[in-house]
Amino acid sequence: MNNKEEAQKILEAVGGKKNINRLTHCVTRLRFNLKDATKADKKTLQELPSVLEVHEQAEEFQVVIGTKVGKIYQEIMNIDGRLGESNGSTSKGTKGKKSFFSNLIETLSAILIPSLPPVIGGGMIKGFIYMFWEFNWLSMESNTFIILNLISDVMFYFYPFLLAVSAAKRFKTNEYMALSLAGALMYPAIINSVTDSGPKALDLFGFISIPYIDYSSSVIPIILSVWIMSYVFRFFEKRIPDLISTIFTPMLTLLIAIPVELVALAPLGFYIGEYIAKGMQILIDFSPVLSGFIIGATRPFLVLTGTHHAMRAIVQQQISTYGYTTIGAMNYMSVIAQAAAALGVYLVVRNKKMKNISFSSAISGFLGVTEPALYGVIIKYKVVMLATMLGGGIAAAITATFGSAEYAMVMSSLITIPATFGKGFIGIVIGIPVAFLVTIAVIFLGRKSINRTTIEDEVDEQSDEQTLIDSTNKKNISLKSPVEGNVKPIETVADKTFSNEILGKSVAIDSAANIVKSPIAGKITAMFPTNHAIGITSPDGIEILIHVGVDTVKLNGKYFTAKVSEGDSVAAGDELLFFDKAQIEAAGYDSVVIIVVTNTQDFLDIIKTSKSAVTANDTILDVIK
Repeated sequence: MNNKEEAQKILEAVGGKKNINRLTHCVTRLRFNLKDATKADKKTLQELPSVLEVHEQAEEFQVVIGTKVGKIYQEIMNIDGRLGESNGSTSKGTKGKKSFFSNLIETLSAILIPSLPPVIGGGMIKGFIYMFWEFNWLSMESNTFIILNLISDVMFYFYPFLLAVSAAKRFKTNEYMALSLAGALMYPAIINSVTDSGPKALDLFGFISIPYIDYSSSVIPIILSVWIMSYVFRFFEKRIPDLISTIFTPMLTLLIAIPVELVALAPLGFYIGEYIAKGMQILIDFSPVLSGFIIGATRPFLVLTGTHHAMRAIVQQQISTYGYTTIGAMNYMSVIAQAAAALGVYLVVRNKKMKNISFSSAISGFLGVTEPALYGVIIKYKVVMLATMLGGGIAAAITATFGSAEYAMVMSSLITIPATFGKGFIGIVIGIPVAFLVTIAVIFLGRKSINRTTIEDEVDEQSDEQTLIDSTNKKNISLKSPVEGNVKPIETVADKTFSNEILGKSVAIDSAANIVKSPIAGKITAMFPTNHAIGITSPDGIEILIHVGVDTVKLNGKYFTAKVSEGDSVAAGDELLFFDKAQIEAAGYDSVVIIVVTNTQDFLDIIKTSKSAVTANDTILDVIK
C-alpha cells in the first residue's frame, strides 16, 4: 500500500472529509479535530501499515504515524487541501466541559506545533555549528559561520512572528493583523533601545510608560497579545458597516491593540515567562537529583498525555531568560532511554515483527524522534516502560547535579550533542551511557516477561483473525443515501429496467435537493458523458450505479454538472454531481434518483431501508457479504 492509498484509507476511517473540522500534524502524528469522533474507526486505523497508535486527547483525534507522517499528511492535503483550514465547527466527540488546564495545554499545542519545523531545523543546524566551532573547524569571525549562524538563529530571534501566525489561527482572527503585533514587539525602536544607555522606557502621552524589553525568542507576550487582539478585531468587525469595515476595523484595532500590547500585555507576558523560568530553576536548584529524576522519568507520560507541549514552552522560556535550558538536558536523557528501550527489545524479543518495529524505532529514537519507540514498543510492555523511566530518570538526575544544559532549542539526539557543549557537559558525557546501560540492563532482566507478553499478543491476534474469518461470511456493509428526500416504491418507477430490478437491487428517492453525494467510499468507475449517471466501485467490491431521472439521457447533459471524473477516489458523503431538479421536471422528465447494486448476485443478501424519508446520512441499503 503506497502513501496515497494509505492517506485515502485514513480519511475514510476517521469518517470521511466531511467529518473533519481541521487537520494538522507534528513530527509523528496526524492531529484531527473531528465533528463527531464516534464515527472514527480505530480498529481499521490500527490495522494500516504505517499507523502505530490511535488515541484521543482533549478535542484531538491523534493518529500516530512515525517519521513518514509528513508524506501521509501531504497526500491527504493533495486529496483536499481545505482540510488544513478550520471551518469553525465544534467537535461532538468530546464529552463534558474541559478543565482550564486541558484548554491551556490544547491551546499551547495548537500554537507551538505548527512552528516546530523551522525550530527543529534551526536547532539541528545550531548543533552542528557548535560542534564545528568546538573542534576548531570553523571560526566565529568567518563569513561561513556568520551565514550558518543566521540560518540557525533567525527562527528563534523572530519567534514572535512564527507564533503570531499559529496563534491567529487558533484564536480565529486575521493572521496579518497578528503579524503586525509581532512587528511591534520586534520594532527597532524597541529592540535597539534595550541595550542603549538612555531611558529604560518610552513615554506615551506623557504619563503612560512603555518599557524597552527584548521580546525575541519570547513565547507568552505574543500569544497574550493576539488573544486580546482577536476580541478587539471581532468587536469592530461585527459593529462597523461592511461598506467601511475594511478600512476602519483594522485601523481601530491597531490603534487599540498595539498600545495595550506594548504597555501591558507584552510586559506582563514577559515577566510571567521570566518568573516561570526562574521558578523552575529554583525548584531544580533546591534538589537537582530529585527534580532531575522526576523530569527524566515522567517525560514518556508527558508525551503520552500531550502535556509535554507545556514543558516545551518552559524550555523555550529558559533559553530566552538564561541563554540555555537545563530541562532540555534532562529531557535529552529520556530521549536516549526511549531509544535504548527500543534497541533493548530488539535484542531480546523473539517475535520477528516486533524485532523489525523495535529496530526501526531505535534508529529514529537516537535521531531524536521517539514517538515510534514510545507508541510502537515501550507502552506495550510494563517492564520496558519501567526500564525507560529508570534509565531516563537516573541519567537526568546526573545532568541536573552537574548543571548540564542545552544551549539551543534543538531536537535532542546523538547528532545534536554539540548543543550541550559548555558548563556541565561532563553530566552529558556520564548521563548518556548511564541512560543507555540502565535501560538495557532492566530490559535484559525482564526479557522473559517481554517474550511472554509477545506470545500472549500473538495468541490474541490469531484469535481476532479467526473471529474475523468466522464473521466474514456475514459482513454488513452500509450504503448511505446519496440524496435527501422521500423513498418511492421501486415498482412505481416509470422504467421497467429499474422497476423490475433487472440491473440489481434498487432504491428510488424523490430528491429534495440538487446535489448527489457518494453513498460509500470507492472509485468512480463510470461517468456517463451526459453526466446523468455515475458508477462507483467500493473497496469491498460493491458495484453501484446512481441514475438521476428517467430517460434523462435525452437531455444530453443539460441541467447536469459533474463534480468528479472517472478514476477519482471518493469518500462517503463527497459531492458527485449537481442536477437542476426544477429544470429537469419542467422539461417533462421524472427527476427520481435511483441507486442500484449492479452485482447483487455476488452477495448473500441486500436489505433495503424501511424508512419513507431519508437524509444524506441515513442507510438505504445494507449489503450482507
